[in-house]
Amino acid sequence: MILASAILCGCASGPAWNRRTFAFSLPADPPTTKAQTNIVALSRVSISPLFQNRSFTYRTGENSYVQDPYAGFLIAPERAVAESIRASMRAGGVFGRVAEPGGGLTPTLVVEVSVSELYGDFRKASQPVGKMEIRFICYEVKDGHPGRIVLDKVCAHETPLARKAAEALMAAWDTDLRQIMQEINSEYAKARSNDR
Repeated sequence: MILASAILCGCASGPAWNRRTFAFSLPADPPTTKAQTNIVALSRVSISPLFQNRSFTYRTGENSYVQDPYAGFLIAPERAVAESIRASMRAGGVFGRVAEPGGGLTPTLVVEVSVSELYGDFRKASQPVGKMEIRFICYEVKDGHPGRIVLDKVCAHETPLARKAAEALMAAWDTDLRQIMQEINSEYAKARSNDR
């Protein structure tokens, strides 16, 4: 089973077959010249139990999946996704100041994220893709209590893999998340403009 998955995915890295770890790339923070009054906190990122493992998951059939013992996330996938989302919210500039976990800032907006799909889809051997689906719920906080929901959006994206390999899947997920965050930044900006 292990040998089959390594051959299937092209993930064997030589005789030692050392495990390789990957992380999402982070967009650069924008200049801190614009004054922002909104403070946003990413309170929770949850990932479907199907994809919570650090090992990369490959979908091989309608109801069949394989986990790669030789390729996975450097840190827990929840934390990996959360770090990239925070960086994307900062870089996008529409959410306001992004609070760090454990910081002293009191948020005026809270974002909750749930990831329902995070896998390499290898059901079509000649057309492998990286798949990602995320739901974002953004709501206001007043006097420490949840308030009005500003945005409730499900975004899905898939990116063809350059080749059937773990590094190509990570690159595809990077593209998926970047596209999803562009959509979320745009949708949030629209929701705010409609409030005015």
